[in-house]
Amino acid sequence: MHSHHSPLLTLPTIVEMTLDDLDEVLVIEHYSFATPWSRNLFLQELRSPSSKMFIAQAEYQGAQKVLGYLSLWFVSEEVHILNLASHPEWRRRGIGSALLGHGLTFSREQGVERAFLEVRRSNDAALPLYRKYGFTPVGVRKGYYSDTKEDAIVMMREMSSTPLFTPMPSPRPR
Repeated sequence: MHSHHSPLLTLPTIVEMTLDDLDEVLVIEHYSFATPWSRNLFLQELRSPSSKMFIAQAEYQGAQKVLGYLSLWFVSEEVHILNLASHPEWRRRGIGSALLGHGLTFSREQGVERAFLEVRRSNDAALPLYRKYGFTPVGVRKGYYSDTKEDAIVMMREMSSTPLFTPMPSPRPR
């Protein structure tokens, strides 16, 4: 089954998430995860000085629509990618990729040395994306996901040694 809908009028822009975005983000969260975060958990993240949340938004049918989001948690020289999801109707259009790239660039600007994330072993959509962005598996957390007892693959990337993934060479001289 393939969903057909009119194309976006504008390319998604990535901005910091605010309270106003929460209802739309919660809808995506519920579509995306077997054990979704609660509204309260998102509220905690929005208030926490060690967290940053970004959304990808675009104009669709005359209104700004949240197409995906990313949540990051900063601890000492590390960033942990807690959550990355895009709306089911807008998947496979580079939204997750754009969010991840933005989050890594932002993190590098904060002086982060290492990025970490956990991903379900069965998540065939996410694994290639993370590899493309220079993440490599560094460990397994057995039975990490309480709902299915599935293993989590822990992935990491060093920020300094590898350039961020760019699909095309940058036109600007370095």
